[in-house]
Amino acid sequence: MKFSHSLQFNAVPDWIDHYVAYDQLKKLIFRIEKEKVENLNNSIDPEKASSIVSSGEDKFLNQLDLQLDKVFSFYAEKESELYIQLEALEKDLNESAPSDQLYNDHHPVPFQSPLTELDSTVDLSIKETGPIKQLRRKMSIESRMTTDSHPDKYVEQLVDLRSQLISLYVSLSELDSFVELNRMAFDKILKKHDKVLDGNLRTQYLKKMVLDSRPFMPQTVETLRSQIERVERLYADAFCNGHTHVAVRQMKTHLRDQITYDRNTVWKDMVGQERKTLDAHVTPSKPVKSFQIPFTQRSIPTEQVRSIIAFLISVILFAIFLNVNIFGNTQENYCFALLIFAAIMWATEAIPLYATSLMIPFLVVVLGVMRNSDGSPMSAKAASKSVFASMFSGTIMMLLGGFSLAGALSKYGIAKAFATHILSRAGTRPRWVLISIMAVATFLCMWISNVATPVLCFSLINPILRTLPDGSPVAPCLLLGIALASCIGGMTSPISSPQNIVTLQYMSPNPGWGIWFGAALPISIISVVVCWGLLLLVYRPDRAVPHLNKIKATRDKVTWTQVFIMLITILTIALWCAESSLESHIGDTGVIATIPLFVFFGTGILNKNDLNAFLWSVVVLAQGGMALGNAVTSSGLLQDIALRIKDGVQHLEPIAILAIFAFLILVFATFVSHTVAALIIVPIVQEVGAHLPIPRANLLVMGAGLACSAGMGLPVSGYPNMSAVMMEDQTGKPYLTTKDFIIVGVPVSIFITVLIFTLGYGIMSGVGY
Repeated sequence: MKFSHSLQFNAVPDWIDHYVAYDQLKKLIFRIEKEKVENLNNSIDPEKASSIVSSGEDKFLNQLDLQLDKVFSFYAEKESELYIQLEALEKDLNESAPSDQLYNDHHPVPFQSPLTELDSTVDLSIKETGPIKQLRRKMSIESRMTTDSHPDKYVEQLVDLRSQLISLYVSLSELDSFVELNRMAFDKILKKHDKVLDGNLRTQYLKKMVLDSRPFMPQTVETLRSQIERVERLYADAFCNGHTHVAVRQMKTHLRDQITYDRNTVWKDMVGQERKTLDAHVTPSKPVKSFQIPFTQRSIPTEQVRSIIAFLISVILFAIFLNVNIFGNTQENYCFALLIFAAIMWATEAIPLYATSLMIPFLVVVLGVMRNSDGSPMSAKAASKSVFASMFSGTIMMLLGGFSLAGALSKYGIAKAFATHILSRAGTRPRWVLISIMAVATFLCMWISNVATPVLCFSLINPILRTLPDGSPVAPCLLLGIALASCIGGMTSPISSPQNIVTLQYMSPNPGWGIWFGAALPISIISVVVCWGLLLLVYRPDRAVPHLNKIKATRDKVTWTQVFIMLITILTIALWCAESSLESHIGDTGVIATIPLFVFFGTGILNKNDLNAFLWSVVVLAQGGMALGNAVTSSGLLQDIALRIKDGVQHLEPIAILAIFAFLILVFATFVSHTVAALIIVPIVQEVGAHLPIPRANLLVMGAGLACSAGMGLPVSGYPNMSAVMMEDQTGKPYLTTKDFIIVGVPVSIFITVLIFTLGYGIMSGVGY
């Protein structure tokens, strides 16, 4: 939750106007930041620009002083009011006791007012004053309630005193919270100022002005808390037989109830205010199109109708192919029907992709498509064991290991620190900022996947986006650059994207990280440079905005936890790179992937919440694809299809075969998704390559896997594009449209595909594939 929301959510509703106006100060900071960038782009005289910025800083300091005075005035007034109320209430409690029990042998010892204590800076520790001692000596008021000579009047008086004590306790606790929230507000807004404007105001102002102001002085806070404890003792002596812990528990129950009520009130106000804001500033959204169900008064959304139609088409085709003899074998016919059904369901997303994957094991076993090595039908029990064994392999462990590395690098700010340090050196020219953010996105994809990277990079350029003029072409240029670079980054390492994990499943022997880097990095680097040039040609960002707001590097110090995470990451990647030479000891790359999993979770670096945050939908999707691949192989369908394709392409050179499959995958990946393209087509490519006169399975499979990441011509083409198209400006208007992806994404996709079956073919052939 943002601090502005947290402040409003935890504030006392009746005092809301007396808290620090955090949102107002934050807007002022962003306005000063925008003025600095505008001055830079308008070529204003340096002295004049400096005076404008200085004027903005003065305004900010004046606003800080006003907020500090506001908090001080309210606190002083409320403190005096509550402390006077406390002394009056204590007096009433003593007077309510019978005179023969109120005094023992001496009169009460007078005590000093807490305000007097603070002003004279005497010892602020809690003292048991005369009245408190006498209240402890007397019988508990509650125990005498039934024996009093005037029960009705006395009980009514006690109930009133008890309510006043509870109310006072709540008010004092709220005043304590008021001080702490405002201290945090000053600290965070000064930190925001220094971060956005590259200043050093936090240390000076917080220490000299805020913490020296009376509400935030240690002795003031100590006195306030001593009065809260004083109320607890009064309540305990009067109503709990002197048991302070019982009194505290009872009063905190009332405090929690009050906080819950206040928060519900604030929450409703926040929702109402947000609705009014949206109604005032955003054009009403178009009504959702719906379809009227015939002969009924019900209607369903059009999108849902499309999903239902796609599902029905899938089921109808599934039923048709189950009853058509295409391959002359029951298992192959049924498996082909299942393959068509899964492909249409994945392509249309009639139901979520992972839901289709969860359905595949059931259909594989029920249809009986699995066969034994001798060609006989496999029993349901044996088929279920085979299916579930295929769904959990070393490849899945490698995917989980990649998630753990990405989780640790992101959670502890390592990825962000690296990115901001690179971008802080990129300067302010749009062209250099663009190539820098694209290079950072491509590099980060290698380690934290192209699913998490775009989200991180979009947050990094937020300081630039908020200072751009409305309608500036620089915003879509930067966002599209990140999305396309992340798609390209999806081919850079074995764990950089789900499609690479699927590709590794069908490569034997495993290429290892070294060979993968050798083939993928040259293609990726050239592709990023070409994409950058095309973006500059289409959007011309330097003409629109000569200078951008500079991204600041994080100032956080390196911690031992971060060093430890980096050591484990480097060790894991080094072992992955050396996997081929260690195969006799470790057996599979999935075994290496367990290292970051048990180390990070075992040491508490990652916890249960981080485990729940893993992309389990991607894991399930990959598992469904592996179950389908196992069924297609076991039934003999894959070999049959591969032999038929081989007969048509065996006269072609391997480079031509790779080109055909690369463009086929490009089309499929562009219109459906990268991962689904890999799940459906890569197994066929592997089988075709294995049955060529000179087997070239690994070459074709790796080329096809790289081609999966080349599809980037539409918003639905991959995770990076889907993330980018959802980005909106402050008015709710999307930065990007489908046209943006087509203009830049389609040419880049074609170029990368050509690069894969030319340069990529040469490199892969050079390493023996």
